[in-house]
Amino acid sequence: MRMAPPPSPQSTVAGDGRTYHLSKDAESLFRTKPISEIRNVETATRKQIQDKSEELRQLVGNRYRDLIDSADSIVLMKSSCESISANISAIHGGIIHSLSSTVTAFPTVSPSPSRTKIYGIACRVKYLVDTPENIWGCLDESMFLEAAARYMRAKQVHFSLIHGEDEKEKNVLSNFPLLQHQWQIVESFKVQISQRSRERLLEHALDLGIGAYADALAAIAIIDELDPNQVLSLLLESRKSYISMKLGACSNSSATSSDVISVFCEVLKIIQVSVGQVGELYLQVLSDMPLFYKTILSSPPTSQLFGGIPNPDEEVRLWKVFRDKLESVMVVLDRDYIAKTCSDWLRNCGKEIINKINGRYLIDAIENGQQLAAAEKLIRETMEGKQVLEGSIEWLKKVFGSEIELPWKRTRELVLGDDSDLWDEIFEDAFAQRMKAIIDSGFNELNKSVNVKESIHAIAGVSGDFQVYMNRSPRGGGVWFLDPNSKKVGLVTGSKGQTEENDFRNCLGAYFGTEVSRIRDAVDNCCESVLEDLLSFLDSPKASSRLKVLAPYLQNVCYGSMSTIMTELKNEMENLYAGLKNGNKEGEAVPPPAVIVERSLFIGRLLFAFQKHSRHVPVILGSPRLWVNGTMAAISGNSKSVLRYSRAGVDSSLPDNPRKKMLDSPKRQTSMANSALFGLDDSSSPQLDELSRTTQDLCVRAHNLWITWVSDELSLILSHNLRQDDSLSATTPLRGWEETIVKQEQSAESQSEMKISLPSMPSLYITSFLFQACEEIDRVGGHVLDRIILQNFASRLLEKVIGIYGDFLSTEEVHGSKISEKGVLQVLLDLRFAADVLSGGDVSGTEQTSKTPKLKIPFRRKQDVHQIKSVIGERVHGLINQFSRRLDPIDWLTYEPYLWENERQSYLRHAVLFGFFVQLYRMYTDTVQKLPTNSESNIMRCSIVPRFKYLPISAPALSAKGGTKASISTSMDDVSSRSSWKSFTHDELSRSIDIDENSSFGVATPFLKSFMQVGSRFGESTLKFGSMLTDGQVGRFGDILPAQAAGLLSSFTAGRSDS
Repeated sequence: MRMAPPPSPQSTVAGDGRTYHLSKDAESLFRTKPISEIRNVETATRKQIQDKSEELRQLVGNRYRDLIDSADSIVLMKSSCESISANISAIHGGIIHSLSSTVTAFPTVSPSPSRTKIYGIACRVKYLVDTPENIWGCLDESMFLEAAARYMRAKQVHFSLIHGEDEKEKNVLSNFPLLQHQWQIVESFKVQISQRSRERLLEHALDLGIGAYADALAAIAIIDELDPNQVLSLLLESRKSYISMKLGACSNSSATSSDVISVFCEVLKIIQVSVGQVGELYLQVLSDMPLFYKTILSSPPTSQLFGGIPNPDEEVRLWKVFRDKLESVMVVLDRDYIAKTCSDWLRNCGKEIINKINGRYLIDAIENGQQLAAAEKLIRETMEGKQVLEGSIEWLKKVFGSEIELPWKRTRELVLGDDSDLWDEIFEDAFAQRMKAIIDSGFNELNKSVNVKESIHAIAGVSGDFQVYMNRSPRGGGVWFLDPNSKKVGLVTGSKGQTEENDFRNCLGAYFGTEVSRIRDAVDNCCESVLEDLLSFLDSPKASSRLKVLAPYLQNVCYGSMSTIMTELKNEMENLYAGLKNGNKEGEAVPPPAVIVERSLFIGRLLFAFQKHSRHVPVILGSPRLWVNGTMAAISGNSKSVLRYSRAGVDSSLPDNPRKKMLDSPKRQTSMANSALFGLDDSSSPQLDELSRTTQDLCVRAHNLWITWVSDELSLILSHNLRQDDSLSATTPLRGWEETIVKQEQSAESQSEMKISLPSMPSLYITSFLFQACEEIDRVGGHVLDRIILQNFASRLLEKVIGIYGDFLSTEEVHGSKISEKGVLQVLLDLRFAADVLSGGDVSGTEQTSKTPKLKIPFRRKQDVHQIKSVIGERVHGLINQFSRRLDPIDWLTYEPYLWENERQSYLRHAVLFGFFVQLYRMYTDTVQKLPTNSESNIMRCSIVPRFKYLPISAPALSAKGGTKASISTSMDDVSSRSSWKSFTHDELSRSIDIDENSSFGVATPFLKSFMQVGSRFGESTLKFGSMLTDGQVGRFGDILPAQAAGLLSSFTAGRSDS
């Protein structure tokens, strides 16, 4: 609080609080102020005068009293000095007088024997009386051995007094009642000496030498009458108690990992120092006596033991008996006994460190593998450092006769007698178990964060009938599910690689959806974190032994976690199948079929993400040799890694990831973990194949539900349109028919011509049926879908078509023929056309084609087409024969070759439109495509211009110069495959388009070089799309195109080699 300043000496404070200056004369005051204020001024002035006077009197009085007190003190000091001087003079005179009288009287006076005994007794009593003070002084100076020796001598003096042989001497002792009381005081010091000596053993100060501990141990051995092995056990137990105290101080819940690591290092120092001190105290090397024995057996001369006691013969005798007994007990311990005792103590200390303390494991405070590695590094540095055993280095030098580089190693060999590692004895098992717990914790967190059941039930889907479902918008806004709303960051920042990386993420994100991407990223992030923790922990001299245990453990835990997810997805899929089957039953609350299908497709996309675009699950379950390289590739943030490791996906947030920096460091590349990893067998875990098969089967089963529902609904529409088609009963040529001229040779000179009308294109409802199926494939996934899924879809649709036309034929036979000859021809073409388009679904017929990998060559060759007989093929052939019987046999023989030729031409014209199905099994590749002649065709003629058969970006001769590099694939299908498609990076692409001036292109070389700039840009885009494809999908992209478009996108059709 601020204080108001006191008024100046030349101012006056009136009663109203206002200040008036006295410098003004009284006349001016009377002129300007009224009488009341003048009186206030007068009162204030008088009060100030009184206050100042009182203050002056107090000041003078206090100073006077101080002056008087000082004078009295001086006088007292003078008198005291004079008194002291007089006393010293009197003492000096008395001493001189006594000396002179003794010298003169000694020859004449003889001492009395009784007086001498009394004097001896008095001296011994005085010895006992002085003992407590002497012991206290020794304890204060930490001279515990001296205190114990004084106690033992006092005990012997007391024994000689109590057990004297002279009866008169015993009677004389009754004159000293203080003796019994004094002995009780001395006796109490036995406990204090023992306690203080034991407390010294618990101290662990850096400036406390080995001599202090030897002194304390010797005192304990004397006071408590212990032999050397008991003293050794006492030393080790005291150190163990100190270790327990240090560990208990860190057992609270607030202790951090750094606190625990610091305590581990400090405890390790105590263990090392203790072992070194045991060796120096008890171990006899060369000819030197161990320090403990040297300390306890050392004794001052006998003349100095009982100072002040006349004729201490009895006490000296008792002391010699005590020393003889002590020397007989203090036998040097055997080296093997010391080694065994220290080894047992070491193991007990290790158990104390790793066991629960106050219901908690201290090592649990270490949260991840990086902290485990840091803790191991600090512990090993502490263990191998010179500073810890600095107090024992001189002893080691004396023993070994040379400089000591590794003090702990020498101490271990000398004291413990073996070459066992202190880390192995204490920490290795505990750290390995903690690493297992970290792995378990990571996957437990994954199980908590990923709940596929809730994610599936959260899908609302499209409400409405099948037509509403078919009219829904595609998942993505453009080609290959590319998000049209994504911003081109690279155009602004100028970073080409960043733009392509963002495009790839957008492609995957748009196809998978938010929830699938979240689950996949959660699984990958968990696996990445756990794998990096394990790799950090493996960067140790114990990497090889740890890998043998932890590598299978990580793979088992990862497989178990993924199996749990697979089981949940399988159960949900079974519920979806049951819901779709029982959807029409009353009393059961099931979602609409469209919602069930959407949920099934969600499961399929999630399984596809796990199977083809999981970054770390296949790395973990693959060969451990690929762990470091595979992890680096999966977390790499540049565009090259996005293309090279296309199946591994990309990380969403890695530019400044410290874990990425750690793995990218050169030191990491040459670490002990890498050496241990490359020492393992280069084989994947069998669990990877099992998980891959399970994922594949569940993915196909999830899409089969969608196939079942969509094919059923499309077949209903097709059946309805077929039965409502009135044109089948027409007798005139139908729409889309064309006339065919048939030349007949009647003789060698003349020929006759006959015109027949035959259908040249399938019916609209057949085209709509197939187009809607392809459109649904494009909505669901397009070329991302596995081949087996498309085959199942085609097979299901073909069975439905056969069933529909079979029922149609049965109905016609039952109710009489309503279909005309023209209608039969149209039905035959429709049926044959649908069967050819959907022939890729006949798995038995195309089994060898789908399962046997083919080596694609740069030039498209003519394929030998032969129809493999199968069950479904026989059904189609039988159905065609049944319809053909409704025609005149002669007419059918005339129509058949031309009708099938029209069907083949129609097949080729629709090859691109129905490419999703045509790619499964190409037919009629040796048939020359012709333009339709009917007027209803919308195909316009154009002039034929020369063109390159191959685009420059895809010609094998151009890319031969830039060799492709085999890369590590991390998908579940082929974790160690080498695919030229997946390893074709931007740098390699740019190298591959460098055309040699001396190449065989001749004059076309300059033109090709100028055109290459456009082609290379197209190639970069195709690589992004290709990174979403699998081995079974890349090659079939070009199979959609007709044979005449063989050069277009030939990098998809001919540039891939399966190896």
